[in-house]
Amino acid sequence: MIKQGSRSLSQTSPNFSNQDVQNAIAAANIGFVAKTKELQYIIDVNSVLTDQQKGTVRASLNVQPYLNIGRYLLDLDNHTFNILSGSLGEKDPLDTIGPTFLEHLGAVDGIQGMFVALYGEEASTDGKGVDDYFGTLRGVVDDELLEIKEAVQGITAFGLATDTSFQTATQTMLDFVYSLSDGDSTTVEAALPGLLSAFESAANNFNAALTATALNGRRETLIAARTVIIDQIAVETANLGSIRTYSESLGQLATFQTLAGDIKIREIIFKTAQNSTWKDYYGNYESRLAQLKMKYENTTGDSDNSAIIENELRQRGLPDVTDHVNLQAVAEKATRDTRLITTVSFPGRSIAEVIRRSCEQLRINITGRDVYGQSQALLENMNNHDRDTIKLELENHQRVNTLS
Repeated sequence: MIKQGSRSLSQTSPNFSNQDVQNAIAAANIGFVAKTKELQYIIDVNSVLTDQQKGTVRASLNVQPYLNIGRYLLDLDNHTFNILSGSLGEKDPLDTIGPTFLEHLGAVDGIQGMFVALYGEEASTDGKGVDDYFGTLRGVVDDELLEIKEAVQGITAFGLATDTSFQTATQTMLDFVYSLSDGDSTTVEAALPGLLSAFESAANNFNAALTATALNGRRETLIAARTVIIDQIAVETANLGSIRTYSESLGQLATFQTLAGDIKIREIIFKTAQNSTWKDYYGNYESRLAQLKMKYENTTGDSDNSAIIENELRQRGLPDVTDHVNLQAVAEKATRDTRLITTVSFPGRSIAEVIRRSCEQLRINITGRDVYGQSQALLENMNNHDRDTIKLELENHQRVNTLS
């Protein structure tokens, strides 16, 4: 632990805030974006519009989702605030206070360590890394916010008439919502269809103009940025909403995997578990454990397999016979071949008979071949078998060492 400054930490509060996120949002909140964000906010807090009316308005505002930037910027602001308040966390029925941001930090840190211990991989490979819980706070969408800012700046500078019309339609909606007061329900029902129709037309025309001009690249940038930000918010919300359950499941799994080392405990779990996945894991534990080869531990996949196989062949001194003319060496290799040891009786047979019988057992075509031709075909088959044996070992190791 670093001692410098630690006393001061104990005497102060961190005052966690999403100000950095708000600053990045503010930078992107320009041009037509500013009006869409203000409109979305005023709809959220308005007390005159019913929930059904708000749903209708929001659907129209989203007629061109990528232009509705204010919606997801507002969602991003609220989302990061709620992360810090702990309100997105999974609730414990017995906890009347609710989880805190600090508890979530600790839980996520624990998840990272447990995941590596259980699977030998980073938790991010399963969508449970730190950024899968708190990425928006760490700035993983900052690049997208900057891209939004630059794209909108470019669109604004182009001076499209449809941009102006879109902002005018948005402002008209703003003025209408601001003007509402208690008892205006009849006014709302009468005015909304026309207002929303005008807004949708303006949004569609703006989209058509962007698509048909040199600004289409900026349009595509806005579409891509929206996808990244919305997806990131969704991932974090889902993960925090199940954080307690997921953390507990890792802890339980760690306990069960520790128990797998005892054959009797393993048999009890196998016989009592009703889930086929658990039966498969514990029922095949010993055979799969035997397939793990530490010498293959750092292999990464198919792209490296050829080099790994060649290296293992050299380590084993293979191919140990390369000259098919050396009939005795070929015959001796046949007597060591695991496919032939239990199927061909070698004692008392001549070299030629050993080669012929081995070819027959391995279903090698020997028609029209003399002993040297048979020897050549047999040697090629056996050397290929050596390679295939190592390849199978490697594939088995990679299969049982791959998270599934």
